[in-house]
Amino acid sequence: MIQAVRACKTAAEERAVVRKECAAIRAAISANDQYYRHRNLAKLMFIHMLGYPTHFGQMECLKLIASNGFPEKRIGYLGLMLLLDERHEVLMLVTNSLKQDLYHSNQYIVGLALCALGNISSEEMARDLAPEVEKLLLFRDPNIRKKENLNICDN
Repeated sequence: MIQAVRACKTAAEERAVVRKECAAIRAAISANDQYYRHRNLAKLMFIHMLGYPTHFGQMECLKLIASNGFPEKRIGYLGLMLLLDERHEVLMLVTNSLKQDLYHSNQYIVGLALCALGNISSEEMARDLAPEVEKLLLFRDPNIRKKENLNICDN
């Protein structure tokens, strides 16, 4: 897809390529294609960076965040931070997944959740997740403590 967009000589050609890819992504979303879900979200993030609307992929971020694997969660959290901001109502659905990931045994998943919380948290989300963040301050892993301290300084 990136090669096709770069090969476009006019804005109309680029719009046609993006329109075709968006249609394919919508079809994959409606078919509930789980195997390529992370790849489709990565394409949506690229389309978003080009300036095209990608609101139809917001729920895919939530589905990837709720998955078990680290690669899926990584793309899901990245999409969440890029495609959404604190004004979106979809973020209220993320709070439970964030809470679960803050207690995860994998330090990298905890780090993903902390970064996402620091970047997109609303006032309500910060209030709901404050006890979990306070518990992580006592965590012994230096990577978690570093992310925690950086997020506290940002907010």
